[in-house]
Amino acid sequence: MRKLVVGTVAILLFGVVAILVVYLAPTGSLWPDGPPDPRATDAALLGGPLPPLPPTGGAPGGESPAPMALPRVEYGPPPTRPPPDSWEAVQPVARLSALGPVGAAVGRELAELQPQLSACFDEVFQARHGQQPYTSTRDEARLEDAGTTVLVLQLEMSQGEVRIVDAPVETHGSASDGLIACAQKVLRGHVVKDPAATTGRRARVMFSLME
Repeated sequence: MRKLVVGTVAILLFGVVAILVVYLAPTGSLWPDGPPDPRATDAALLGGPLPPLPPTGGAPGGESPAPMALPRVEYGPPPTRPPPDSWEAVQPVARLSALGPVGAAVGRELAELQPQLSACFDEVFQARHGQQPYTSTRDEARLEDAGTTVLVLQLEMSQGEVRIVDAPVETHGSASDGLIACAQKVLRGHVVKDPAATTGRRARVMFSLME
């Protein structure tokens, strides 16, 4: 019985001492120089030296990689601005209706000229005008040739009348040189009377040449 009491007292004293050691121990980090490298433990267990750390970036040997060169973009020359008094400075429109009453008057006149324009499709007329020169537009940006012959009517207005100065070809299509020259001869210089026309106004209108 006495031995049992002595053992119990010894256990209690050991527990008190352990508690005092925990509470009285310093609160600083157990690793004053930072947490150990986990590989150090492995190296110690294996009995070998600590392997070097892998590089964090850059090329082999510690050099930074050269920046990748971007491809050079080539730009064409900017479009030139046509002289203000040239026909190229006049923005073309797709339909005569964009000109209002003047366009309607020109449309009626073109309807009356249609028989003469249709005659230009005759092979005899084409051969007759085949050696005559014809004019073409000189715009930097032109319509894509989709197989249709398109002329550009150059309209110059004065008080009470509209004159077709010229009708240069925009897209050749399948028309022969003689056909285009014949149609331009019919249209060039033709005057349309219309009271809505005012002096100093100019316009360019796309005109599809059809038989």
